[in-house]
Amino acid sequence: MSKQDSTKGDKENNISQTLEVSYKQYYNLLYNYGMKLICNPDLVQDFIQDIFIKLHKREEINLITNLKVYLLHAMRNTVYDYYSSRKETISIDEMDFFIPEDDLILRKLHSKDDNELRKRQNLIQAIRSLSGQQKQILYLFYIKNLSHKEISEVLNISPQSSMNSLSKSIRKLRILFNQK
Repeated sequence: MSKQDSTKGDKENNISQTLEVSYKQYYNLLYNYGMKLICNPDLVQDFIQDIFIKLHKREEINLITNLKVYLLHAMRNTVYDYYSSRKETISIDEMDFFIPEDDLILRKLHSKDDNELRKRQNLIQAIRSLSGQQKQILYLFYIKNLSHKEISEVLNISPQSSMNSLSKSIRKLRILFNQK
C-alpha cells in the first residue's frame, strides 16, 4: 500500500467517525425538526439517512463551520425538494409547522389546575394563529437555542428578518394571549 493510499484511507476513516458521532448527536434534533415540518416519521427517517449519505459523499466536510445549522438547513431543503418533486404547489414558507398540544415544553410551563390549563390552552391557540415560518423561528430560537444568524442560515432569510419576525410573533402572542 502506498503512502498516498494510506493517507486517503485515514482521511476516509476520520470522516466516517465524524459522521457517526454527528449522526448520534444530531439525529433527535433532525427528527424533531423534520416531524414539525411534515409529520411523517418514515419520511423523516429516510430524509435523515439521505442527508448523511450526501454529507459522506461531500468533499471537504471539515469546511462546514456550523454542522447543526447545516443539518437543519439540509432537512428543510430535503423537505422542500420532496414536495417539489411531487409537483405540490405549496411554498415551504407557507407550510404549517406542527407544535403538538401535548408538547413536553408547554406541559412544563403550566401545572394541572384549571387556571393554568386554561392559560396553556390559550397559549396553544395563540401559537396556532402564527404562520409556519413564525412558528419555526420561535421553535429554533427558544427551543433549540439558535441565534438569529443561525436561524437565517436555516431558513434562507436575513438575520434582521429573523429578529423582526420573532418580535412580531411575540407581540401577536401577547395580544392574543391577553385577550383570552
